[in-house]
Amino acid sequence: MSYQVIARKYRPRKFADITAQEHITRTIQNSLRLGRVGHGYIFSGLRGVGKTTAARVFAKAVNCSKMIEDPVYLKDVTEPCGECESCRDFEEGTSLNISEFDAASNNSVDDIRQLRENVRYGPQKGRYRVYIIDEVHMLSTAAFNAFLKTLEEPPAHAIFIFATTELHKIPATIASRCQRFNFKRIPLTDMEKQLQGICEEEKLHVDSDSLQLIGRKAQGSMRDAQSILDQVIAFAIERDDEHSIRYDRVAELLNYIDDDHFFAVTDAVAEGDPKKMLDVARFVIDNGYDEQDFLEKLIEHLRNFLVVYNLRSTRLIERPEAVKERYQRDTVHFNSSIVMQMIDLLLQAQKELKFQFEYQFRFELVLLKLIEVARPSGSQPAAVPSGEEASEKKKPVV
Repeated sequence: MSYQVIARKYRPRKFADITAQEHITRTIQNSLRLGRVGHGYIFSGLRGVGKTTAARVFAKAVNCSKMIEDPVYLKDVTEPCGECESCRDFEEGTSLNISEFDAASNNSVDDIRQLRENVRYGPQKGRYRVYIIDEVHMLSTAAFNAFLKTLEEPPAHAIFIFATTELHKIPATIASRCQRFNFKRIPLTDMEKQLQGICEEEKLHVDSDSLQLIGRKAQGSMRDAQSILDQVIAFAIERDDEHSIRYDRVAELLNYIDDDHFFAVTDAVAEGDPKKMLDVARFVIDNGYDEQDFLEKLIEHLRNFLVVYNLRSTRLIERPEAVKERYQRDTVHFNSSIVMQMIDLLLQAQKELKFQFEYQFRFELVLLKLIEVARPSGSQPAAVPSGEEASEKKKPVV
């Protein structure tokens, strides 16, 4: 059998398996218990947070024979059983009651007219025919208009679920006829827990710092995190008898710049040391790291200082405990005003670097300017000794 990627192998099959979207799953389950199932839903949010997965579980639940026939199971469990004929057909991909469309490649008026024709026919089994339309914001204006009447007066057996990453592109005339659910980013702690469970199932040992790094790289998308984990396993596991993934291997694959280098920047600023700052710039350039990416992560680094200044706590900083303690120690070197000025400088530099040449010089210049921003007004940089003065300073004191 061909290999199945982690994102598909561990795709949730019931509401309880969907991570960090309890505000949505609870609402849908309550509507099933109360028999208040609507005809139109919009699931919006970041890529890979469970929109299409929730739509598929919902579609399976409304036609689950056990939920239809057993009121006690419906009230107490409210999950697709996975055992009835309807659920088995869904899992095998042979159910005629659930149709999925990709609006990115089927976005014309003719495609919607074909869909409208199909909507007239009732379900083969069960109660509903469910139409899941992914990336619905890609439909043309004419296609949205063609769909409007069907959505306003749909057949009793039809449920439409629209999934989108760009809610603002959906016309108000469509959105107002649907129940809207906003999927949130997956918190890092929930993502780590999910990845840890997957690693245990795969009989792999991965330390918490590696999982945190994968989760941070995914930026709130569970699917991205699972895809990165797949890639990490392929990179880090070289023998069949190897079952451990080391942090340094994960950092190497993800091209991760260690927190120490960002602390080196703020140390150079605190000490007013341009040599140390240029050493950091040289490290970034010599190792082939992207300057824009470094500046973006440096902004996040400074943001963490602001969190400590304003909350007197590190609870909103997604880093290992040792790094959090270092943030608390280093706050004495700056104040919030200086940190915000440095962030403003970096944000402006990011915009300019996109359209400029001589990246190395401009990158170094930006980092050196951080020292100037933090230097007290009126103070001058230390003079560099030269010639006889330098020689005198080198003579031993007798």
